[in-house]
This record gives sequence, C-alpha cells and structure tokens, in this order.
Amino acid sequence: MTPLPAPSLSPAPPSDGPGPCHPEDIAADPALADFEKKVKAAFSGELSLSTKHTPGYARELHVKNQQGHDIRLAQARRADFFQIRWQLVDTTFYDEHGPEFTAGDQMYFDFHDNGRVSGRLGCNDFTAEATFTGTHLSFDDAELTTQHTCGDKVMKEEASVLATLKKSLNYSYWAEPETLSMSLNEDLAFPAREHGFSLRGIPRR
Repeated sequence: MTPLPAPSLSPAPPSDGPGPCHPEDIAADPALADFEKKVKAAFSGELSLSTKHTPGYARELHVKNQQGHDIRLAQARRADFFQIRWQLVDTTFYDEHGPEFTAGDQMYFDFHDNGRVSGRLGCNDFTAEATFTGTHLSFDDAELTTQHTCGDKVMKEEASVLATLKKSLNYSYWAEPETLSMSLNEDLAFPAREHGFSLRGIPRR
C-alpha cells in the first residue's frame, strides 16, 4: 500500500475517481447528509462496547450510546491475513459444499498488501488484482503466468476457478480470527444464488 504522507504535509490530490467528500457534496445529497448526522449523533456521549461472534461469520463489535443506538462493525480478516497461504478447498452453494478440489494444496491464493494476489490454480501459477472494500473483495485482470499441462480433472477445475475470477464478481468475505479458514461468497442482488469458495490457511513454503 502507498505510504500516507507525513502529518505535516497535505495529501496529494487523487489522480482519478471522485476524491474526498466536500461540504458542498454533502449538501447536494440529502440521504448522505442525514446519514452523517445520525452517525455523528450516535457517537456522542458515553459509549459502551460489546463483541459478538457467531461461528462461520465475522466477529462483530457493537458500539452503543445511552440512547440505545447500536453501530455494528465487522472484523473482516485476521491481523496476519497477508502472511497466510489460503488453499482453495471446495466450492459452496449456500450451506452446501461440493467435493474438495483434486489439486489439494496446489490450488491456493497468496494475498499481498500491495493489492495483488498470486498463487496456483492446480496446475499453473496465476496473478490478479485484489481490491478490498470493507467486507467485500473483487478480483480483476486474473491471468495464468505459466502454461503447464496436468491431468484432465485438475485442468478442468483450474479453468473453472480462473473463469470465475475473470468475472470480477463482488464477493463478501471473512477470515475468522480464531481459525485458519476463510469464505468467499458471491454478493449479488437478491434473488441471485450465492456461490463461493471455502479456503483454509496452510504454511507458505
């Protein structure tokens, strides 16, 4: 990730995109202005903190004020997330799991804190861009970086996973803090069916 400027310096203007919000932007968007007003009010006065953890879901931090407002924050990933090799175990369909991938620990993702992901999809190495936004993750520009040939089943699984990554789908994800497991689920508008992958952490070699 690009280092932030020193506190005494002004950040450089964004090279693309809308850039930071300005007061006039808020005034032109009543819904956003109302949201900011409610958040500001919710964080006023004495606050209490509590946590909630449901296995299989992200750990939640609840911030409550004396008026009973509850702000929920989710921990999306472990502190050592970028040091873990994430092996693709199987595909998921709601609460059901498909058979484990034939390639075993030769199908994995290595996420890097510079916004890239590399790894292997069973037979060949691959690379892509990984964009994290809160509890959402998307992949772009996925491509193989080697051209090896393996068994038919491994090649079919590799082609299927690569085709999915090339769709640049919006995933919801969580890597449970107490376990070496992660879930990626397509986050599409209802009533789209939710497909995804389950992953487990293994040592990097």
